Amino acid sequence: MKRVKIGVKGLDEKLQGGLPDNSITAIIGTFGTGKSTMGMQFLNEGLKNGETGIFISLDDDEERLIATAVEFGWDFERYVDEGTLLLVKLNAIDIKTSLLRIRSELPRLFESFGAKRCVFDSITLFEMLFENENERRMIVYDLTQIMKASGATSIVTSETDKSNPHASRFGMIEYVTDGVLVMNYHRRTNERTVRLSIEITKMRRTNHSRDIMTYEISKHGMVITS
Repeated sequence: MKRVKIGVKGLDEKLQGGLPDNSITAIIGTFGTGKSTMGMQFLNEGLKNGETGIFISLDDDEERLIATAVEFGWDFERYVDEGTLLLVKLNAIDIKTSLLRIRSELPRLFESFGAKRCVFDSITLFEMLFENENERRMIVYDLTQIMKASGATSIVTSETDKSNPHASRFGMIEYVTDGVLVMNYHRRTNERTVRLSIEITKMRRTNHSRDIMTYEISKHGMVITS
């Protein structure tokens, strides 16, 4: 099976070389665990190897995403100028516009741009726009099907549920994706620092590790430490 490297040393090895090609993986975690960073690192890994990528954000605009990437030494501005990276900001206020862009523009965007990698950050912000649960489930399903049909390997970030640190807030995205990575942090009584951990809870077509791995967010991005 063809593998797509995430670009996180130590994590790709636990996944037999990376994510399965043309798969969708949910990264679920609470705030501050580095979900967006991991998504950007995943895109940068492909960009530096000549692949095209799309980052779809409901929070940050192009300028802010480029500035964040610079902090880790990733030159997203150059890739945008070269036409290999597309940074898309969805309007989280106007739900009708966002729905139209996903259902009509996104398939055309994938086709015309030919993206090999895609990151959607975050699905939780999008899900919060819907009061009707059936409508919420339908649009999440539509989104994942569009990503799947594009041929890209995709990552979707999601906030955790307040009562369950191993589940997404609305409990949907983990069922419509091929893989799930859960990121968390732990405070220990006798330690002054917070430990960050990640585990692979699901990955179709892959014999993967069940280890709980610790990691750090360094100046070069996410690094597995044990």
